[in-house]
Amino acid sequence: MIERAAACLENGGKHILRTPSKPFRTHRSLHSAFWSHGAGDINLPAWWHAFLQVPSDSSQLWGSRDNAVSVHKVASDGAGLGFLDFLYPRRTLAFIHKCMTENATSLRRRKRLQMLSQRSRAYTSKADLSAGDRLDQDKGAGNTTVHPAMEDGTSAGETGEAVPDPKAKLHELLHSEDQSSKMQQLWRLYRQTQESSLPLDPADLNVLFRSLGTSRWTIDLERTRDLLDSIVPSNRRAHHYACAISASLKLDDLKRAVVMHQEAASRLQGSFGSSLAFTYAIERSNWEAALAVWQQYWNKKEVYFGPADIWDGWDAMELSVQMRKAKGAVNHAIQCIEASTFDDAAIARKFATSLVQRTLLVRNKDFKCSVQKTLLERAQSMQPLGFLFYKNAILQNFTIAKSQDTHKHSAWGLRLYRRLRTDLNMVPDTELIDAFLRRAYFVGSRQGVYEVIEDYRKHPEGIPRRAFWMLMSSIARHGDFETVNQLLQEALDRFGTEDLPKYATALLHACFRRADLDRAIGIFESLQEKYDYMPDLRAWNILLRTYSRVGDCDGAMALFDRLVAGKVSPDSSTYAILMGMFAKRSDYEATSMLFERATSEAVKPNIEMVDSLVLAQTTSGRPDEAEETVEEALKMDLEVTSHRAPYLSGDHSRTRMWNTLLSHNAMNGQLQKVSDITKRMQKGQVAFDGITYAALMQAFVIKNKHGLAHRILNIVMPKAKIRATALHYGILMGGYVTRNAHDIVFRLSQRMLGRGLKPTFSTQNPLMRAASKIDEQERPDKLADDGSFEATRAEKVLAQTLDTLNPAELAALGPTKSAQSNPPNIALHASYFPYMISLYGHRKCFEKVAEMYDRFIATTHKFSPNLEASPPVELLSALMVSYTKAGEHEETQKCWQLAFEKSTEIARKANADTSEPGWVLHKYRFLLTLPLTRYMNSLQAMSRVDEIEPLLNSLQQAGFQLSTPNRNKYIQILAQEGRALRAFELCERELMDGWPGWAEFGRLTHAKRKIKKNWAPKSWEIGRRFPYYETLVYLAGLYLDAQGMAYGKGRELLREYKRVAPRVVEAVVKMPRFHDEIQERVLRRD
Repeated sequence: MIERAAACLENGGKHILRTPSKPFRTHRSLHSAFWSHGAGDINLPAWWHAFLQVPSDSSQLWGSRDNAVSVHKVASDGAGLGFLDFLYPRRTLAFIHKCMTENATSLRRRKRLQMLSQRSRAYTSKADLSAGDRLDQDKGAGNTTVHPAMEDGTSAGETGEAVPDPKAKLHELLHSEDQSSKMQQLWRLYRQTQESSLPLDPADLNVLFRSLGTSRWTIDLERTRDLLDSIVPSNRRAHHYACAISASLKLDDLKRAVVMHQEAASRLQGSFGSSLAFTYAIERSNWEAALAVWQQYWNKKEVYFGPADIWDGWDAMELSVQMRKAKGAVNHAIQCIEASTFDDAAIARKFATSLVQRTLLVRNKDFKCSVQKTLLERAQSMQPLGFLFYKNAILQNFTIAKSQDTHKHSAWGLRLYRRLRTDLNMVPDTELIDAFLRRAYFVGSRQGVYEVIEDYRKHPEGIPRRAFWMLMSSIARHGDFETVNQLLQEALDRFGTEDLPKYATALLHACFRRADLDRAIGIFESLQEKYDYMPDLRAWNILLRTYSRVGDCDGAMALFDRLVAGKVSPDSSTYAILMGMFAKRSDYEATSMLFERATSEAVKPNIEMVDSLVLAQTTSGRPDEAEETVEEALKMDLEVTSHRAPYLSGDHSRTRMWNTLLSHNAMNGQLQKVSDITKRMQKGQVAFDGITYAALMQAFVIKNKHGLAHRILNIVMPKAKIRATALHYGILMGGYVTRNAHDIVFRLSQRMLGRGLKPTFSTQNPLMRAASKIDEQERPDKLADDGSFEATRAEKVLAQTLDTLNPAELAALGPTKSAQSNPPNIALHASYFPYMISLYGHRKCFEKVAEMYDRFIATTHKFSPNLEASPPVELLSALMVSYTKAGEHEETQKCWQLAFEKSTEIARKANADTSEPGWVLHKYRFLLTLPLTRYMNSLQAMSRVDEIEPLLNSLQQAGFQLSTPNRNKYIQILAQEGRALRAFELCERELMDGWPGWAEFGRLTHAKRKIKKNWAPKSWEIGRRFPYYETLVYLAGLYLDAQGMAYGKGRELLREYKRVAPRVVEAVVKMPRFHDEIQERVLRRD
């Protein structure tokens, strides 16, 4: 051992004084046991002490060469200090001599002092000293090494000389402000008091324990334990044990700490370091030691009823650490159960149970649900969990601090609650039911609210008064009017009419969610008659929202006039409701008028009002004004309405208006504009939500970039912690339907269902279309127009969808992919029928068409028994296909008249006269596109082509616009009827401005594919005018007919074509030859 120490000194000196280019550490700390192993008669040379501590006056050691030589002399001959020079090789002694000749400045420059440890210690020649006296050197040895915390220039007490009154000196030093820097002196004074048999004051003894125990030096921590050993066991106090246990733990001596804790627990009460030892053992997963401390503590705690301080350190841990350590304790208990005796297993199980229970009591802290789930599963495998375990676990999930993953904790807490009710057959107490109700109300869990009602009724007191309003509001959100009415009557019978205003609003809100306007009006009017209650502004606003929901603008304005004429003054929410109603209809004039009226009446604008204004601007063809509005809104002080406060918190307050602008550009396929808007949102610190990402996905899908849309769904949204909805899946599914990738549509549907998302119109409509395409591919023999085709898969999808629909679905908060112009009580189910009726109508499956229409009537009565089943415009258009194919043109004409009447009702501007031109709203200018095409086919079949052009003119005068499909269809009809010159003239004037030329499509081999891809009618470019491929083929047939006529007549006709339609003639002449069905049929000349 001695030889190793000498070699270490030699090598360490070389590395330190050479100052290597790279950091190099060679210091070795000796274990504390080195002082008692019998090799204590070794002392370091004087030069080594100089490295350990530079004196305040460098001349004391290094100031002169004579001093250095004297030191070297003492070191070399070994006199006085007992320097063992024979241990050092000749080169090492020469190296020591060289060091003695250098000054302190040179040593500092070489950075030697920085490479030495501050905890280096002198070797003593007193092997029989105690651990606390190992630095007390013999006064005649001339040892200059002192405790690292001692000051230079020591007094008599500090150098070990006896003082007249060590007890008084110790007391003075203990109560001084700078006692922490004089630990060596404190210990010497204490030893002198012991040698003098002077009794130390208990208060001074406590301060000494605290001073030594809180020191960062190892020697002081060892002295703390020696100090405890020097006290008679009967005089040891809890504070003494606590300091000694703390010192042992700092020395990483857990075994000694457990022994001291056992001694303290056997004879003392109070706080004696249990928490320190317990926490230390748990942090290092030393379950035997933790179990021993825990058992020692609680054995004494049975007769001591003070606070349980053993948990202090445990409670200070992070919740995630607690869960991990509790799981480790459970695993240890399971091992004990499998391998130990019954007593050991019982104690280990009790210990692990205590840790799990303590962990589940933590509230308002974030954690991972999977960690708690694993902990409960392991605890369940150890022993069956009781009611308190589940209750605390559920409350821990429900009281979590606000975070992005709150919905995960809510879902997991609801699952635990249901497991408690069903699997364990336990009745929750009222505290747990209240917490469950608050969480179910927050997340909108319909099933959870009904479970709460059932659990409340299991208690003798029934539903408490505090829970009625939250129950009614939760159920009203889902449109269950009957249950809300039952709860209202029960609350009135038990508690009177004091809370009637809140209950009445819940009842009206249920009607609003169901879009049941008649019932809402009846309840509103009966409040004063039946309950002598004058409706407040909230009740008025809910009724206004119901009018808005069903699209009754005239009724809403009449109610608003009653409100203004009465004693109740409208607020910003009232104006926001009316503005939103007109904005959804694209009535910008009415929306802006209401905004100006609110401003003139000193009503402070709120977020909803600006949202509605932006919506009206974008849908009425004023996107530039909408961009200016959203930019100004970033600087405006806008009010947030209470019912939208959860959504409009923080930087989400202006998200909706930006989403409106973003969705408008996305639906128009303007990717660059979409990119610019998202950058401006980020610059303005406007938060993204699910609708924002849905708009981005829609833009990519329209531009046939499905991979980027997939990336948003699978990578971007999870990273942003935005939960995917059925809307996002519906956008992707609709895109893949257009690409005929039907297998991907079904995979996306399965994936969505696997994630617990409920299907909506956004997903079921593309799924039904994909199913019908598969039916067509698998049954090509049934594609003939003989009425035998059956879309089996599509009908199955439709049946599953209709079976799962119920009136409460009207209260769904999630948006759908397709905007509907019909009231929600019609649009919810009617949206599924037009495609199926049109599909069967094209195949001349008239019985199937009648069957589908009957199902529509039955479903309408299911949702609205008192509503007359009047088909929407989309369904009428589908029926016109069937009637035209069947030759029932009178029925087709009736459908057209009904579609025109409905379109007039939907598209009319507020207070507009339909007898005057320009009464059609901008949003609905293309509403008659499909019915008009079907009606023109019928008129052609009835040889009434002359009626088409006057009809088109009247529609345009009213404000309806002809879409590109309408114009192409009319030109094709003119060509088929032989009205060549008019067909060429209209094509030149109406369509050729958008003609790109045949060169745009490249080589002939790819031209056909590009033509069909680029010229497919798309909803987002329905107003862009260009000739369809079929239209040019029909015009080419007319051109060929003119060429085949007699020379004079044909030449004159061709000349007339070139005069009225030069671009059309050029396109027809340069048309490439494709061997497809339409060219073979139209251009073939036998």
